[in-house]
Amino acid sequence: MSDKLRLLALALLIAAFAPAAATGARPAKAEPSPVKYECPDGYRVKEGLNLDFAHKGEKRAFVVVPPVAAKGPAPVWVPLTGTVESTNANLTVARSGANGLMAQKGFMVIGPVRNCSRQDPADFSQACNGPGKDGWNWMPWREGRAGGPAGEAWKTDAGPDVSFLEAAVKCVGTRWPLDSRRLYVGGISSGGTLTNRSLTFASDFWAGGMPISGEWYVSKDDGSALSFEAARQAVADAPAKIHQGRVGPYPLKAALGPMIVITVWGGEKDMWNCGPPIGLCSDYRPTTQAASNYFSSMKNLVHVACSATHGHMWPQVNTQAFNLWALTTLASYPKGSKPADFRLTPPPEGYRCKLGPFSDHYPAPAAD
Repeated sequence: MSDKLRLLALALLIAAFAPAAATGARPAKAEPSPVKYECPDGYRVKEGLNLDFAHKGEKRAFVVVPPVAAKGPAPVWVPLTGTVESTNANLTVARSGANGLMAQKGFMVIGPVRNCSRQDPADFSQACNGPGKDGWNWMPWREGRAGGPAGEAWKTDAGPDVSFLEAAVKCVGTRWPLDSRRLYVGGISSGGTLTNRSLTFASDFWAGGMPISGEWYVSKDDGSALSFEAARQAVADAPAKIHQGRVGPYPLKAALGPMIVITVWGGEKDMWNCGPPIGLCSDYRPTTQAASNYFSSMKNLVHVACSATHGHMWPQVNTQAFNLWALTTLASYPKGSKPADFRLTPPPEGYRCKLGPFSDHYPAPAAD
């Protein structure tokens, strides 16, 4: 398809489904909201950095970037940074996604700060780079249970970060009108892993999300941990299987609430090196495959699998065009929509996207 046709298709999608602030159109009629917007006692949310947000015995922080010229309830975008980039970078730096720009397209943007950053949205220090503690697998976000007895508590408990994201959205909704049918979360690397955890544990709250190069922490069928190499091999041996994983509840839920999920893979170079003495510790080919298999198995869920070549970082080719396409695609499918009514438009140049699970990660099985 030519660039002109791609741009025309994107423009038509935006005109049809984009939020009122971006198009001037009336927002879609929403059903009564099941979301109760509330803040901790005495807390007043504001534009910009919000500090000392009390949640589960901790003081948390998040950045609010309100929608520009909003005309009605705004859809919500909650972007999550990964291990070595700050919340501020995720919101303002092009290489890290500059997600704050989506406020200019009519989205309420909420940038949570990782607990390991101690309420500092500019922090990108080594304090957030390393193995987790208290039963968690990795440091930046509490996003996957550790293998062994320490992680047992998190098999059925989503943990404090999943609930923090929801609590921040609910608090923001006390001051700005939000479209409760269009609440979306997404992130890169560990932020993508927390997105997977949020969508598998809290599908009743989110309308969908976009895990970019997120972990699945593929496990054995009984939920016990696999080594990095064993997990890679398990998916390579059965690329179409629904693999249990330490990112979600164990066992995985048989059904999720209606949602839309866009899973993004950065291509052959989409890997993470933990440094000495561990070395290579994540390969996002098997993890994105496993995630796409699970989400695609849900009858009331739309899953879009996107592949690119940018490696392990926020999508780098036509970044803002991709962000706009992705968020417009998410917003075109408010919670409660019917999968049969969804129409996937072509992504910007540099991305290959399709409905259903990934089919480009592993060789097709040989015909009998």
